[in-house]
Amino acid sequence: MIGVLVLSAVIVVMIAIFAWFYFYSRTPAWGGSDTRKALLNMMVVVGPIFGQHYRREPPETPSISAPGPDETDEQPARISPSGPSE
Repeated sequence: MIGVLVLSAVIVVMIAIFAWFYFYSRTPAWGGSDTRKALLNMMVVVGPIFGQHYRREPPETPSISAPGPDETDEQPARISPSGPSE
């Protein structure tokens, strides 16, 4: 009976720690932390042992574009005749 209580307590503590980490990992503090960077570096090193390789996306090719044409209309203004006045 004591073993079941100890095991239950361990499982509850593990679930609580997982829930805390789950919500903490969605904060900006986790996004820029050194711990996250260290874990990612470790995964890049250990991943190939299990067949998981990190492939960087190829960079976008640089493109140069010229500005569009000026929007000024060089034709004379069109004035339509006014309709019959009432």
